[in-house]
Amino acid sequence: MSLALPLALCAAVHALALMMWFGALSLRRILELGQQSPGRSTLLLAGALAMVSGLLWPWLQTGVVMDDARAAIDPALVAQMLTQTSFGRTWLVRQVFVLAALVLSLVPLLSTGRAVYFLVACALASIGLLGHAAGVTGASGTVQRLTLALHLLAAGAWLGALPLLWAGAGRLAAYDLAVVLRRFSRYGVALVSIVVASGVLSAWYRLGGIDPLLRSNYGNILLVKVALVALMGLAALNNRNRLTPALQRPDLDAQAAARRGLRGSIAVETVLGLAVVFAAAALGGAEAPR
Repeated sequence: MSLALPLALCAAVHALALMMWFGALSLRRILELGQQSPGRSTLLLAGALAMVSGLLWPWLQTGVVMDDARAAIDPALVAQMLTQTSFGRTWLVRQVFVLAALVLSLVPLLSTGRAVYFLVACALASIGLLGHAAGVTGASGTVQRLTLALHLLAAGAWLGALPLLWAGAGRLAAYDLAVVLRRFSRYGVALVSIVVASGVLSAWYRLGGIDPLLRSNYGNILLVKVALVALMGLAALNNRNRLTPALQRPDLDAQAAARRGLRGSIAVETVLGLAVVFAAAALGGAEAPR
């Protein structure tokens, strides 16, 4: 039995949980939403999911590396993976970040504080140290890891904010919702730009040209990911240019229609974002051309 698929799913869930956590905290801190900020239950759920999936990861990783599903339930082999490999040592440090952030989140006054935000950001950004870029040495490796970290943080801040915006679209007054969406839109433009630029740079490092993009499994998965991100961008543009302005019309029917449209559009954008994360996890398990 191959554990490659369960490993990819576990990595995707772990990344997704950290993105939701980081995105929720980012939305609160940058937009200063006040009473519309994420509740502790949202943050704790994301933290718990990150913790559990993180704990499962090295067991599955051991089974895949040993090419034996039985190795995934052998504590001695998993302990060797954690103490004798760069993956294991990196995982241990990252899991300490997640645990510390989760413990601090249990304290009401600290759950959205700077310490939690910093720890979650470190845990999310350091996912890049467990992938292809981790094995590249020298200046090139450093640039690749920093680029991937920036990509993860920007993607997390974008994707993690969407569920909260969807919830806000259902309960905020039309004017307040329009204000929040306009503020997020300015913030979102920068995030999308960073995601695209860092993604292009990472792809260039991994592929080195057009031919590998078209002729390798890695390149094909990357094309799917790019298409999904493009669709997310189109949904965001629709929200910004058509639906958000409609919220400020005096016609109550137009406002209600815009609200329904926004909830549907944000939901679609969120589903596409989930697909992007799983495509990224598949990339992590695919053999890069270089």
